Amino acid sequence: MALVRRIRVMNMRDARGWQAPTIAALMALAVALSGCAGSSSSLVGEGAPDDGFPDIEGNWHGEGKFVDPDAVMRVSRGQNKDQVRQLLDSPHFSEGFFGVREWDYVFNFYTGNVYTGNDREYITCQYKVVFDDEMRVDETRWRTPQCPALLVPIEVEKLNEREERVQQLTLASDVLFSFNSDELELEGRRALDRVAEILDRDFDQPSISVMGHTDRLGDDDYNLGLSRSRAQVVSAYLVAQGVEASTITSEGKGDAEPVVECSGVRVTSALTECLQPNRRVDIEVTEGAEPSPP
Repeated sequence: MALVRRIRVMNMRDARGWQAPTIAALMALAVALSGCAGSSSSLVGEGAPDDGFPDIEGNWHGEGKFVDPDAVMRVSRGQNKDQVRQLLDSPHFSEGFFGVREWDYVFNFYTGNVYTGNDREYITCQYKVVFDDEMRVDETRWRTPQCPALLVPIEVEKLNEREERVQQLTLASDVLFSFNSDELELEGRRALDRVAEILDRDFDQPSISVMGHTDRLGDDDYNLGLSRSRAQVVSAYLVAQGVEASTITSEGKGDAEPVVECSGVRVTSALTECLQPNRRVDIEVTEGAEPSPP
């Protein structure tokens, strides 16, 4: 029986305005796993006592502090403490003054949707930034896996019902990579970890084609090279997570296949935002087919 789907990886801001059921379902999952919810908020699991996170009651902001999800997405390896503080503010616990290697936070994220009237609902998550010996970001951690899943939702959509079983996974480049970069962001890595889990769970003999796309801003040759490099990076990461290298191919499309059209020539923040859906990586997965030649 043919099964064709699209799996869309978004940031939380896009998901809140795009489709309420996605967030509602994830919210229900978070509440079910935590067993703790109020009328307007829920605490997503407290983890094990020895998981390295402090007791949430010891933070300086009571029930947590609201933060822009995009700020969390921009935390990257190699940033110094001042750069992290500019994005996230100071840590929410008494961490000490000198040589501190870990900063802990308690964040609130809105999960409701303005179209359903539940736009004040939110969840509370614990987040940790770990610094290396030079006091630069080495890694970040969430206390429970439901929190990064809420920050970067994955939406599955059927494409057709023919005999071939195909899924297309659309990952926003702004989630995966820094601007004009082919280096995976920390939250982008977590999103790809979940994609690898989907491939392992839902497919027996997948053939995987990874296609990178850019928007139309900038030089055509540069965009083509960037899209190709990003597709290769995604492919390599999935292979590192256990996907068979022989089943996967990669290709760069540049700006040749936009999904939205936006007016304007001069580069502005509004135009860049409008073109965001075009900056993406598509992963097409076919069950039981030979991989396409590169």
